[in-house]
Order: sequence, then C-alpha cells, then structure tokens
Amino acid sequence: MNKIIFQIGLLAFCVTAVVYASMGMDIVEIIAKAFVVFIATIGALLGVVFVASMMTVKPKETNEAEKLA
Repeated sequence: MNKIIFQIGLLAFCVTAVVYASMGMDIVEIIAKAFVVFIATIGALLGVVFVASMMTVKPKETNEAEKLA
C-alpha cells in the first residue's frame, strides 16, 4: 500500500513539473511547487486510506449470555 501511494505521489510530482516547465518557470520554482504537490498528494491519499479503514464495520462479538437475554 505504501509503495502505491508513493508512486502516485511521484506521478503527481512529475506531471506538475512538466506543467510548470511548459509555463516557462524557473527550475527552482518548478521543483519547489512540484514538491508541495507531491507532499499534498501523499497526505490526501493517506487521509483517504485512514478514513476508509475507519469506516469498515467490524462484526460485534457476542457471548452466549447476551443471546439468551
């Protein structure tokens, strides 16, 4: 799972770098902005995975006394 999230973050970094380079920005500014997008993408994906894992319903364990009552 971590490898997939990291690869999606790298994809976002590369796409952002290409888009900013086509706009004619300076190389330092391109890398800085693309790094911010990389961190934001990883943060968002980790947040989605965390929320999705919290939303899964786990069956409640019951004992025999609760079944009879």
